[in-house]
Order: sequence, then C-alpha cells, then structure tokens
Amino acid sequence: MKWIIAILAIMLLITACTNETTETTEKIVVVETGEETNYADFEMRLTDGTFSPDTIEVNVGDTVRLDFVNTEPYTFSLEAYGVMDTVSNNRLEFVANEVGIFEFICLDCDGLVTGVLKVN
Repeated sequence: MKWIIAILAIMLLITACTNETTETTEKIVVVETGEETNYADFEMRLTDGTFSPDTIEVNVGDTVRLDFVNTEPYTFSLEAYGVMDTVSNNRLEFVANEVGIFEFICLDCDGLVTGVLKVN
C-alpha cells in the first residue's frame, strides 16, 4: 500500500512540474437554416479627412464586412447598428437588417468626417 501511495505521489509531482501548455479552443455552433449568406465586402480608408468609399450600398440581410486599411487607429461609429470600435487594419462585421440610410462617422477626427450606409 505504501508503494502505491509513493508511486502516486511521484506521478503527481512529475505531472505538476512539466512545462506543457494547453490550448483552449472556442466551440462554434453552426445552425443550418438552408439560407445562403450574402457578403458585402468593402475596403475602408480614411484619407485627408474623407472616408473612401463614403457611400456603401447593400441589400437588407447582407452581412457587411468593412476591412479597414489605415495604420493610424481611429474610432468608427455606425450608431444605427450599434457598431463602434477602434479600427486600424482590422475588420468590422454586422448584418444589415434594417432598410434605410444611415450615417457613419469618425469620432476621433478633426472636423466632421462622415459617410453613408444605404440598405435597400
């Protein structure tokens, strides 16, 4: 019995002293709806106080993907869709689920820098 306890203690010590790292993975659950996702991709730039493009037109239900290519970070806001984030060489993604014309703005820019999202 003492041998078993001694072996278990040694195994526990060895296990606790290893330098192994564990990776965590995120589980993503996909629900099949039979509907195809439509993506509307735009490369966004902020140059000389102007968005390019300054008008984005999509269809209702589209998944809008804005790829920001500026190296200087700034805060992009599309209030109607609850989108507000610091952007710089990253992507923002949202579903255009409401028809209308919506303004997006740069919150950190000198002066008013705006653009328009048109959802048909």
